[in-house]
Amino acid sequence: MKIDCCMITTNLKSRLPLMQNCVDSLEKHQDKFNQKIMSVDIFPDGGVFMDWYTKFQKTGWKVLSKKVAPKGSIILNQRNAVSNASADIVLYTEDDIVINSIPKLTTIHKLFNEELVNGRRAGFICFNNHVWRKFNENPKHIIDFIHDLSNYIVVDGDVFLIKNVKIRDKYYLNFPAAITTKNLFLELQDYAFVKKIGYSGEQAITESWFETGKDKEYQVLISLKHEIIDDLKSGKKISVLDFYNYANINFWNNDPSLRHPVTPGRRAGDSYEDI
Repeated sequence: MKIDCCMITTNLKSRLPLMQNCVDSLEKHQDKFNQKIMSVDIFPDGGVFMDWYTKFQKTGWKVLSKKVAPKGSIILNQRNAVSNASADIVLYTEDDIVINSIPKLTTIHKLFNEELVNGRRAGFICFNNHVWRKFNENPKHIIDFIHDLSNYIVVDGDVFLIKNVKIRDKYYLNFPAAITTKNLFLELQDYAFVKKIGYSGEQAITESWFETGKDKEYQVLISLKHEIIDDLKSGKKISVLDFYNYANINFWNNDPSLRHPVTPGRRAGDSYEDI
């Protein structure tokens, strides 16, 4: 059974090249998708009209739109995309990354339906391989964790790091891309809307994950290149900064070409306090 792809973006002309790069990378994996959903935040100034997106509709994208809100607009855009999914499992992504590899459908369904990961099912697969808040620091407990092969699982050739409380922080669940279920995504948001006022998007769903006891039911994984296993077995020493190069995406943390100015007003849009 295929998954749904749910991408959020904006109509701002300055971001269209980034978005096109992301779409191009997703098209290479379209055999995995039941639906391709694009939710566009419409800015009144500096953006293209919605008829510009007709070309994506012609290639199978379901294009949704909403007016940008002065508060909480990113959160609402996420919800607009994911709530329109029809598949149980979704790939959520933002528009400023390149997705190089997605786990096989067999892998995804095994992880979400079978208790393969230390006796639990997967609940959230991160593509951002964040393990520590500062690139130039290498705390011993973090370095020990990423060098311990027992913290990894390989399913049908796909490699994942199994997260646990040893590396828990405010971004335990994170973006810009993740695989989870539609129901879990919306349930975490529902809780955050009520209980996590004042938290940013990633921090809110992380806190919601633990406060609702999801950590007792499910495992959180990081999707990684297979080379990580070979390099660890060879004895290669990997720093926090090096670890980002094993991500299956190109994004802000490992690809300077994808770094861009913050869209005016968007920081406030990524907070539950504003909704």
